[in-house]
Amino acid sequence: MNILIVEDELAIRQTLQDLLELNGHTVLAAADGREGVKLAARRPDLILCDIGMPGMDGYEVIGAIQHLPQCRDIPFIFLTARADRDDQRRGMSLGADDYLTKPFSERDILDAIAARVRRLRPLRERVQEMVEQKHRQIGADWSHELLTPLNGVFGGLQLLEAEADTIAPDQLKEVLALIRAGAERQERLSRKLIRFFELERRKITPHPNGTYRCEADAAVATAAERTAQCAGREADLVVQCEAAIVPLSEAYLADAVGELIENAFHFSAPGQPVAVSGRRVDGTYRIEVTDEGAGMTAEERAGVAAFTQFGRGTRDQQGLGLGLAIARSTAGNAGGKLILEPGPNGRGIKAVIELPSG
Repeated sequence: MNILIVEDELAIRQTLQDLLELNGHTVLAAADGREGVKLAARRPDLILCDIGMPGMDGYEVIGAIQHLPQCRDIPFIFLTARADRDDQRRGMSLGADDYLTKPFSERDILDAIAARVRRLRPLRERVQEMVEQKHRQIGADWSHELLTPLNGVFGGLQLLEAEADTIAPDQLKEVLALIRAGAERQERLSRKLIRFFELERRKITPHPNGTYRCEADAAVATAAERTAQCAGREADLVVQCEAAIVPLSEAYLADAVGELIENAFHFSAPGQPVAVSGRRVDGTYRIEVTDEGAGMTAEERAGVAAFTQFGRGTRDQQGLGLGLAIARSTAGNAGGKLILEPGPNGRGIKAVIELPSG
Protein backbone atom coordinates (compact mmCIF):
# COMPACT_ATOMS: atom_id res chain seq x y z
CA MET A 1 0.00 0.00 0.00
CA ASN A 2 1.32 3.46 -0.91
CA ILE A 3 0.89 5.91 1.97
CA LEU A 4 1.59 9.64 2.03
CA ILE A 5 2.66 11.17 5.37
CA VAL A 6 2.28 14.95 5.74
CA GLU A 7 3.91 15.92 9.04
CA ASP A 8 6.15 18.89 9.89
CA GLU A 9 7.77 17.30 12.97
CA LEU A 10 10.77 15.30 11.76
CA ALA A 11 10.79 12.80 14.63
CA ILE A 12 7.11 11.88 14.19
CA ARG A 13 7.42 11.77 10.41
CA GLN A 14 10.45 9.47 10.56
CA THR A 15 8.88 7.21 13.18
CA LEU A 16 5.73 6.80 11.09
CA GLN A 17 7.75 6.14 7.96
CA ASP A 18 9.85 3.46 9.68
CA LEU A 19 6.76 1.80 11.17
CA LEU A 20 4.87 1.69 7.88
CA GLU A 21 7.83 0.47 5.87
CA LEU A 22 8.48 -2.30 8.40
CA ASN A 23 4.87 -3.40 7.85
CA GLY A 24 5.31 -3.65 4.09
CA HIS A 25 3.99 -0.26 2.96
CA THR A 26 5.59 2.16 0.51
CA VAL A 27 5.87 5.68 1.96
CA LEU A 28 5.92 9.19 0.54
CA ALA A 29 6.86 11.81 3.13
CA ALA A 30 6.20 15.56 3.07
CA ALA A 31 7.53 18.07 5.62
CA ASP A 32 4.80 20.66 5.00
CA GLY A 33 1.36 21.05 3.50
CA ARG A 34 2.39 22.42 0.13
CA GLU A 35 4.77 19.53 -0.48
CA GLY A 36 2.01 17.17 0.64
CA VAL A 37 -0.43 18.50 -1.95
CA LYS A 38 2.20 18.07 -4.68
CA LEU A 39 2.90 14.48 -3.63
CA ALA A 40 -0.84 13.72 -3.46
CA ALA A 41 -0.91 14.09 -7.25
CA ARG A 42 0.93 10.75 -7.36
CA ARG A 43 -2.29 9.16 -6.07
CA PRO A 44 -1.23 7.34 -2.90
CA ASP A 45 -3.64 4.77 -1.47
CA LEU A 46 -3.93 6.64 1.85
CA ILE A 47 -2.93 10.01 3.33
CA LEU A 48 -1.89 10.60 6.95
CA CYS A 49 -1.84 14.35 7.62
CA ASP A 50 -1.05 16.49 10.66
CA ILE A 51 -3.42 19.39 11.30
CA GLY A 52 -1.28 21.91 13.17
CA MET A 53 1.41 22.72 10.60
CA PRO A 54 2.82 26.19 9.84
CA GLY A 55 2.13 27.77 6.49
CA MET A 56 -0.52 25.40 5.18
CA ASP A 57 -2.37 23.49 7.89
CA GLY A 58 -4.11 20.14 7.55
CA TYR A 59 -7.51 21.64 6.82
CA GLU A 60 -6.05 23.60 3.91
CA VAL A 61 -4.27 20.47 2.68
CA ILE A 62 -7.44 18.38 2.51
CA GLY A 63 -9.28 21.29 0.90
CA ALA A 64 -6.62 21.57 -1.81
CA ILE A 65 -6.58 17.82 -2.39
CA GLN A 66 -10.38 17.72 -2.70
CA HIS A 67 -10.01 20.11 -5.65
CA LEU A 68 -7.80 17.59 -7.49
CA PRO A 69 -10.26 15.34 -9.39
CA GLN A 70 -7.86 12.39 -9.39
CA CYS A 71 -7.40 12.60 -5.60
CA ARG A 72 -10.91 13.09 -4.25
CA ASP A 73 -11.43 9.42 -3.41
CA ILE A 74 -8.14 8.91 -1.50
CA PRO A 75 -8.80 7.97 2.17
CA PHE A 76 -7.57 10.73 4.50
CA ILE A 77 -6.65 10.38 8.20
CA PHE A 78 -5.95 13.46 10.34
CA LEU A 79 -3.26 13.41 13.04
CA THR A 80 -3.57 16.01 15.79
CA ALA A 81 -2.54 16.85 19.33
CA ARG A 82 -6.00 18.28 20.00
CA ALA A 83 -9.00 16.11 20.83
CA ASP A 84 -11.59 18.88 20.53
CA ARG A 85 -14.91 17.64 19.09
CA ASP A 86 -15.34 20.78 17.01
CA ASP A 87 -12.00 20.08 15.35
CA GLN A 88 -13.06 16.50 14.66
CA ARG A 89 -16.38 17.59 13.16
CA ARG A 90 -14.61 20.15 11.00
CA GLY A 91 -12.17 17.53 9.74
CA MET A 92 -14.91 15.03 8.97
CA SER A 93 -16.99 17.67 7.20
CA LEU A 94 -14.05 18.36 4.90
CA GLY A 95 -13.88 14.71 3.89
CA ALA A 96 -11.54 13.10 6.43
CA ASP A 97 -12.14 9.39 7.03
CA ASP A 98 -10.61 9.16 10.49
CA TYR A 99 -9.03 11.25 13.24
CA LEU A 100 -6.13 10.08 15.45
CA THR A 101 -5.14 12.04 18.55
CA LYS A 102 -1.48 12.33 19.54
CA PRO A 103 0.14 10.59 21.27
CA PHE A 104 -1.02 7.49 19.44
CA SER A 105 0.40 3.99 19.58
CA GLU A 106 1.73 1.89 16.75
CA ARG A 107 -1.38 -0.25 17.09
CA ASP A 108 -3.64 2.81 16.70
CA ILE A 109 -1.98 3.66 13.39
CA LEU A 110 -1.95 0.11 12.04
CA ASP A 111 -5.57 -0.50 13.07
CA ALA A 112 -6.70 2.72 11.38
CA ILE A 113 -4.90 1.75 8.18
CA ALA A 114 -6.30 -1.79 8.32
CA ALA A 115 -9.82 -0.37 8.64
CA ARG A 116 -9.31 1.71 5.51
CA VAL A 117 -7.94 -1.32 3.64
CA ARG A 118 -11.02 -3.36 4.57
CA ARG A 119 -13.29 -0.61 3.26
CA LEU A 120 -11.28 -0.23 0.07
CA ARG A 121 -11.08 -3.92 -0.80
CA PRO A 122 -14.68 -4.39 -2.06
CA LEU A 123 -14.44 -1.16 -4.06
CA ARG A 124 -11.16 -2.20 -5.65
CA GLU A 125 -12.55 -5.62 -6.49
CA ARG A 126 -15.56 -3.99 -8.13
CA VAL A 127 -13.36 -1.59 -10.09
CA GLN A 128 -11.13 -4.47 -11.20
CA GLU A 129 -14.19 -6.42 -12.31
CA MET A 130 -15.42 -3.40 -14.30
CA VAL A 131 -12.00 -2.94 -15.92
CA GLU A 132 -11.81 -6.59 -16.93
CA GLN A 133 -15.35 -6.47 -18.30
CA LYS A 134 -14.46 -3.34 -20.29
CA HIS A 135 -11.34 -5.02 -21.68
CA ARG A 136 -13.40 -8.01 -22.80
CA GLN A 137 -15.92 -5.74 -24.48
CA ILE A 138 -13.20 -3.71 -26.19
CA GLY A 139 -11.61 -6.92 -27.47
CA ALA A 140 -14.92 -8.09 -28.90
CA ASP A 141 -15.63 -4.70 -30.49
CA TRP A 142 -12.14 -4.46 -31.97
CA SER A 143 -12.40 -7.96 -33.44
CA HIS A 144 -15.74 -7.16 -35.03
CA GLU A 145 -15.01 -3.66 -36.27
CA LEU A 146 -11.49 -4.26 -37.55
CA LEU A 147 -12.22 -7.58 -39.25
CA THR A 148 -15.67 -6.85 -40.73
CA PRO A 149 -14.38 -4.52 -43.49
CA LEU A 150 -11.97 -7.24 -44.57
CA ASN A 151 -14.86 -9.63 -45.21
CA GLY A 152 -15.88 -7.59 -48.22
CA VAL A 153 -12.31 -7.26 -49.41
CA PHE A 154 -11.48 -10.96 -49.19
CA GLY A 155 -14.91 -12.00 -50.43
CA GLY A 156 -14.47 -9.87 -53.52
CA LEU A 157 -10.94 -11.15 -54.11
CA GLN A 158 -12.07 -14.77 -53.83
CA LEU A 159 -14.81 -14.12 -56.38
CA LEU A 160 -12.32 -12.54 -58.78
CA GLU A 161 -9.92 -15.46 -58.35
CA ALA A 162 -12.67 -18.00 -59.02
CA GLU A 163 -14.22 -16.20 -62.00
CA ALA A 164 -11.32 -14.17 -63.38
CA ASP A 165 -11.81 -15.51 -66.92
CA THR A 166 -15.60 -15.36 -67.07
CA ILE A 167 -16.77 -12.43 -64.94
CA ALA A 168 -18.90 -9.87 -66.79
CA PRO A 169 -17.80 -6.20 -66.86
CA ASP A 170 -20.81 -5.00 -64.85
CA GLN A 171 -20.25 -7.65 -62.18
CA LEU A 172 -16.54 -6.79 -62.12
CA LYS A 173 -17.40 -3.17 -61.32
CA GLU A 174 -19.69 -4.29 -58.48
CA VAL A 175 -17.01 -6.52 -56.99
CA LEU A 176 -14.37 -3.79 -57.25
CA ALA A 177 -16.77 -1.34 -55.57
CA LEU A 178 -17.27 -3.86 -52.74
CA ILE A 179 -13.52 -4.24 -52.31
CA ARG A 180 -13.01 -0.48 -52.35
CA ALA A 181 -15.75 0.11 -49.76
CA GLY A 182 -14.21 -2.43 -47.39
CA ALA A 183 -10.71 -1.04 -47.86
CA GLU A 184 -11.87 2.56 -47.32
CA ARG A 185 -13.73 1.62 -44.14
CA GLN A 186 -10.65 -0.22 -42.87
CA GLU A 187 -8.54 2.86 -43.64
CA ARG A 188 -10.95 5.14 -41.74
CA LEU A 189 -10.89 2.89 -38.68
CA SER A 190 -7.10 2.64 -38.78
CA ARG A 191 -6.67 6.40 -39.09
CA LYS A 192 -9.08 6.93 -36.21
CA LEU A 193 -7.09 4.59 -33.98
CA ILE A 194 -3.83 6.27 -34.96
CA ARG A 195 -5.27 9.71 -34.21
CA PHE A 196 -6.58 8.58 -30.82
CA PHE A 197 -3.22 7.19 -29.71
CA GLU A 198 -1.44 10.30 -31.02
CA LEU A 199 -3.70 12.43 -28.84
CA GLU A 200 -3.15 10.21 -25.80
CA ARG A 201 0.61 10.49 -26.29
CA ARG A 202 0.37 14.28 -26.46
CA LYS A 203 -1.26 14.30 -23.01
CA ILE A 204 2.03 12.99 -21.63
CA THR A 205 4.40 15.05 -23.81
CA PRO A 206 2.33 18.06 -24.95
CA HIS A 207 3.58 20.41 -27.60
CA PRO A 208 4.42 23.95 -26.43
CA ASN A 209 1.54 26.41 -26.60
CA GLY A 210 1.38 28.12 -29.93
CA THR A 211 3.15 25.36 -31.87
CA TYR A 212 0.04 24.96 -34.03
CA ARG A 213 -2.40 27.60 -35.27
CA CYS A 214 -5.07 27.45 -37.93
CA GLU A 215 -8.08 29.25 -39.36
CA ALA A 216 -10.90 27.54 -37.52
CA ASP A 217 -13.61 28.37 -40.06
CA ALA A 218 -11.62 26.73 -42.88
CA ALA A 219 -11.01 23.57 -40.82
CA VAL A 220 -14.69 23.33 -39.87
CA ALA A 221 -15.82 23.82 -43.46
CA THR A 222 -13.42 21.11 -44.66
CA ALA A 223 -14.64 18.65 -42.02
CA ALA A 224 -18.31 19.40 -42.66
CA GLU A 225 -18.10 18.97 -46.43
CA ARG A 226 -16.02 15.77 -46.23
CA THR A 227 -18.19 14.11 -43.58
CA ALA A 228 -21.49 15.01 -45.23
CA GLN A 229 -20.30 13.58 -48.55
CA CYS A 230 -19.25 10.29 -46.92
CA ALA A 231 -22.66 10.01 -45.24
CA GLY A 232 -24.64 11.11 -48.31
CA ARG A 233 -26.23 13.86 -46.21
CA GLU A 234 -25.10 17.03 -48.01
CA ALA A 235 -28.70 18.28 -48.19
CA ASP A 236 -29.11 18.03 -44.39
CA LEU A 237 -25.99 20.06 -43.53
CA VAL A 238 -26.13 23.73 -42.53
CA VAL A 239 -22.78 25.47 -41.87
CA GLN A 240 -22.25 29.02 -40.61
CA CYS A 241 -18.86 29.95 -39.13
CA GLU A 242 -17.14 33.18 -38.16
CA ALA A 243 -13.43 33.53 -38.92
CA ALA A 244 -11.02 32.93 -36.03
CA ILE A 245 -7.54 31.63 -35.26
CA VAL A 246 -7.22 28.73 -32.77
CA PRO A 247 -4.18 26.88 -31.31
CA LEU A 248 -4.58 23.62 -33.28
CA SER A 249 -3.39 22.25 -36.59
CA GLU A 250 -6.08 22.28 -39.28
CA ALA A 251 -5.87 18.49 -39.60
CA TYR A 252 -6.46 17.88 -35.88
CA LEU A 253 -9.35 20.33 -35.68
CA ALA A 254 -10.96 19.01 -38.86
CA ASP A 255 -10.75 15.44 -37.53
CA ALA A 256 -12.31 16.40 -34.19
CA VAL A 257 -15.17 18.35 -35.77
CA GLY A 258 -15.63 15.58 -38.32
CA GLU A 259 -16.13 13.09 -35.49
CA LEU A 260 -18.90 15.25 -34.00
CA ILE A 261 -20.61 15.66 -37.37
CA GLU A 262 -20.32 11.93 -38.07
CA ASN A 263 -21.99 11.22 -34.70
CA ALA A 264 -24.74 13.71 -35.52
CA PHE A 265 -25.47 11.86 -38.77
CA HIS A 266 -25.43 8.48 -36.98
CA PHE A 267 -27.88 9.67 -34.33
CA SER A 268 -30.27 11.38 -36.76
CA ALA A 269 -32.26 10.24 -39.79
CA PRO A 270 -31.86 11.43 -43.39
CA GLY A 271 -33.90 14.59 -43.79
CA GLN A 272 -33.21 15.81 -40.26
CA PRO A 273 -30.93 18.87 -40.27
CA VAL A 274 -27.44 18.91 -38.77
CA ALA A 275 -26.29 22.46 -37.98
CA VAL A 276 -22.61 23.36 -37.64
CA SER A 277 -21.64 26.81 -36.37
CA GLY A 278 -18.53 28.60 -35.18
CA ARG A 279 -18.49 31.89 -33.30
CA ARG A 280 -16.25 33.95 -31.05
CA VAL A 281 -17.44 34.21 -27.44
CA ASP A 282 -15.47 36.04 -24.70
CA GLY A 283 -12.00 35.14 -25.92
CA THR A 284 -12.96 31.62 -27.01
CA TYR A 285 -14.08 30.07 -30.27
CA ARG A 286 -17.18 27.93 -29.85
CA ILE A 287 -17.87 25.25 -32.47
CA GLU A 288 -21.35 23.74 -32.16
CA VAL A 289 -22.69 20.65 -33.93
CA THR A 290 -26.43 20.21 -33.36
CA ASP A 291 -28.75 17.45 -34.52
CA GLU A 292 -32.40 16.58 -33.92
CA GLY A 293 -31.92 12.83 -33.62
CA ALA A 294 -32.14 10.24 -30.86
CA GLY A 295 -30.07 12.21 -28.35
CA MET A 296 -28.24 10.93 -25.26
CA THR A 297 -29.23 10.58 -21.63
CA ALA A 298 -27.56 12.69 -18.95
CA GLU A 299 -25.66 9.58 -17.82
CA GLU A 300 -24.39 8.97 -21.36
CA ARG A 301 -23.31 12.59 -21.76
CA ALA A 302 -21.36 12.37 -18.50
CA GLY A 303 -19.84 8.98 -19.34
CA VAL A 304 -17.84 9.80 -22.46
CA ALA A 305 -14.81 7.50 -22.67
CA ALA A 306 -12.72 5.83 -25.32
CA PHE A 307 -14.16 2.61 -26.81
CA THR A 308 -17.59 3.33 -25.34
CA GLN A 309 -20.61 3.23 -27.62
CA PHE A 310 -23.97 4.48 -26.40
CA GLY A 311 -27.16 2.58 -27.11
CA ARG A 312 -25.39 0.01 -29.24
CA GLY A 313 -28.04 -2.55 -28.46
CA THR A 314 -30.90 -0.30 -29.66
CA ARG A 315 -29.26 1.78 -32.42
CA ASP A 316 -27.72 0.63 -35.68
CA GLN A 317 -24.13 1.80 -35.23
CA GLN A 318 -20.68 0.89 -36.43
CA GLY A 319 -17.32 1.93 -35.09
CA LEU A 320 -15.03 1.66 -32.11
CA GLY A 321 -16.61 4.32 -29.91
CA LEU A 322 -13.69 6.73 -30.31
CA GLY A 323 -15.36 9.78 -31.84
CA LEU A 324 -16.25 11.76 -28.72
CA ALA A 325 -13.01 10.72 -26.99
CA ILE A 326 -11.00 12.06 -29.94
CA ALA A 327 -12.93 15.34 -29.90
CA ARG A 328 -12.48 15.73 -26.15
CA SER A 329 -8.74 14.96 -26.23
CA THR A 330 -8.19 17.32 -29.17
CA ALA A 331 -9.91 20.17 -27.36
CA GLY A 332 -8.16 19.41 -24.05
CA ASN A 333 -4.69 19.31 -25.61
CA ALA A 334 -5.31 22.83 -26.95
CA GLY A 335 -6.51 24.20 -23.61
CA GLY A 336 -10.18 23.84 -24.49
CA LYS A 337 -13.00 21.44 -23.65
CA LEU A 338 -15.80 19.34 -25.08
CA ILE A 339 -19.34 20.05 -23.86
CA LEU A 340 -22.40 17.87 -24.54
CA GLU A 341 -25.84 19.41 -24.09
CA PRO A 342 -29.40 18.47 -25.05
CA GLY A 343 -30.40 19.83 -28.45
CA PRO A 344 -33.09 22.46 -29.09
CA ASN A 345 -36.38 21.72 -27.37
CA GLY A 346 -34.77 18.70 -25.72
CA ARG A 347 -34.32 16.84 -29.01
CA GLY A 348 -30.99 15.52 -30.23
CA ILE A 349 -27.57 16.63 -29.04
CA LYS A 350 -25.55 19.82 -29.14
CA ALA A 351 -21.84 18.94 -29.10
CA VAL A 352 -19.57 21.91 -28.43
CA ILE A 353 -15.81 22.26 -28.83
CA GLU A 354 -14.70 25.39 -26.97
CA LEU A 355 -11.16 26.59 -27.74
CA PRO A 356 -9.02 29.57 -26.77
CA SER A 357 -8.91 32.10 -29.59
CA GLY A 358 -6.32 34.81 -30.18
